[in-house]
Amino acid sequence: MILQFFFSWTCLLWIVQLVSCADISEFFSTRRGILPVQDEVAPLRYIYRRQNATEFCKIFPGDKEWPSEAEWAKLNETIGGALIRPVPHAAVCHESWPQYDAEACQELINTWGNYEMRVKHPTDIIYQYFQGTSCEPSTNPSTPCTRGGTPEYVVNVSSAAQISSAIKFAKEKNVRLVVKNTGHDVSGKSTGAGSLSIWTHNLKKIEYLPDFKNDYYSGPAMRVGAGVSLYEYYTAADVNNVTAVGGECDTVGVAGGYLSGGGHSPSGGLFGMGADQVVELTAVLPDGRDVHITSTSEPELFWAFRGGGGSTFGVITSVTVKVHPKIPITVSRWAFGSSTHNITNETFWEAVRAYLDNIPAIADSGSQAFSAINSMGELGYTFRMTSFFAANHTVEQYDALMKPLFDRLKVLGVEVEQNTTFHNEYYGGWSRAFPKLNGRFNESKPVLATGSRLIPRRNFEDPRLKNKTFEVFKEVAGMGYPFIFYTQKNEAPKGVDNAINLAYRDSAVFLIVSAVYTKTSSIAEINSTRNAISNVVVPKFKAITPGGGTYMNEADCREPDWQQNFFGSNYPRLLALKKKLDPDGIFWAKTAVGSEGWYIKDDNGLPEVQTGRLCRKMLAW
Repeated sequence: MILQFFFSWTCLLWIVQLVSCADISEFFSTRRGILPVQDEVAPLRYIYRRQNATEFCKIFPGDKEWPSEAEWAKLNETIGGALIRPVPHAAVCHESWPQYDAEACQELINTWGNYEMRVKHPTDIIYQYFQGTSCEPSTNPSTPCTRGGTPEYVVNVSSAAQISSAIKFAKEKNVRLVVKNTGHDVSGKSTGAGSLSIWTHNLKKIEYLPDFKNDYYSGPAMRVGAGVSLYEYYTAADVNNVTAVGGECDTVGVAGGYLSGGGHSPSGGLFGMGADQVVELTAVLPDGRDVHITSTSEPELFWAFRGGGGSTFGVITSVTVKVHPKIPITVSRWAFGSSTHNITNETFWEAVRAYLDNIPAIADSGSQAFSAINSMGELGYTFRMTSFFAANHTVEQYDALMKPLFDRLKVLGVEVEQNTTFHNEYYGGWSRAFPKLNGRFNESKPVLATGSRLIPRRNFEDPRLKNKTFEVFKEVAGMGYPFIFYTQKNEAPKGVDNAINLAYRDSAVFLIVSAVYTKTSSIAEINSTRNAISNVVVPKFKAITPGGGTYMNEADCREPDWQQNFFGSNYPRLLALKKKLDPDGIFWAKTAVGSEGWYIKDDNGLPEVQTGRLCRKMLAW
């Protein structure tokens, strides 16, 4: 049961949903909360609002400095009517809201587990914890529903000029600014109470450029808008008979946090990470400028936007990425376990050790092997190869690669039945390896707390380190914490220099460990679970990877040393650029570059939940 839930939740990380252009007309009806338009323009407010002697805060709804309806209406006029005044999506289920509609509520309940629907909504995010889980569908209309971390206003972006206007408005009025693409965000960076949200979802243009050329790269490329989802990206590449480097989850926004964070990929072992493919981009900076960024026009920005983290240096509007020849894919799935294969726990762990011995060979093959280990209590343990993505391999080549492992398993008495398929192109292999996984609303579904770590190749080559790594795997699983891990190399292609965390470059494994709690858990129980991940479990992996790091897009939002672990030695350079480019902190997100000194006030004891006011300590200025 725990394992089944764990694999379902990982759709936030690796199996998610089709994104299509949203029909947002419903958000403009009077019943849904259309923005009132007025002609009156209110006087300029104070840039900063002093709360007390030690902090400054962004203004918040209800403050006397909060922009008037006339000021919001003026912004709406400036951006061509693109401003949305959203209400929580599930307000239709709650009689305390004028949007209450029993029939619409039932429809929402039926589709709540569909992540495609979340992507189409201007404020929904896939991992609702960061909005405070404050308004969910319910069959009881009297249950509470509050705005929680839902932004106050949203700009439905169709041009860079609209983004520039939104940035200037937020800066002038001291309103918190956030950026949302698809809402596939497990760090809470794309939402926030009392904010103005820049929603880039509908920037959907895709161009295939067979003869692209600039000073940095010459060859076939694709230019994609900031709202293009992974599904749309892979579809366009398939139509043009090329391979594009992207992630696992089809609701990921390619040009947003994915590439900004580095972007691991099923084909990364062959071609490098997602950010390694970027050859130019366009973005709107904190001063409102719309810039074309290349290795020669803006070399420092070109370096930083490729791996330096999202919600930091500006809003990306498009990226141009190199694409590669069409390649075949072999996908295989298999599993073994103490109870399912009638083996002892000792034999199970010997089988796991055999897999660890083969990690360098798997990484060198250019494949990505996505597996999981879970304790089943008295039933023992399971190892599941969720998807072995053998890029540019035939079935015969895959069998030859894995023969040493399966020969050893057979000697141990572990007979494994494989489900292996061959695909002529990347798209077909990806579709099979990472299918869409949608479910129905489940009020009792647990919430997941996660942490992660990159494990260097040397941990699987040096006998002493390999033994320590094995013992930590065994210890953590024995403590009842399930974990998933990707086996893959992520070396930088020749000539590529960007802001990707250097810990990725010598890694052979990226591991994510989890713990669960219920939606009804107390704050003390939530903190106990999350702090156990941060302070007990992840440190066990840190102990065997000193000086290492992790992938910022799929990491513990409570990571105490996030500057080192998310950015490594690149952090001082990135911070210097942030201070130069955005001295007023217009762009902020938890654990993003330059976020030190900022915090969510009145967070009710959950520091990553975006339901309070954003404040900055004076000493941090």
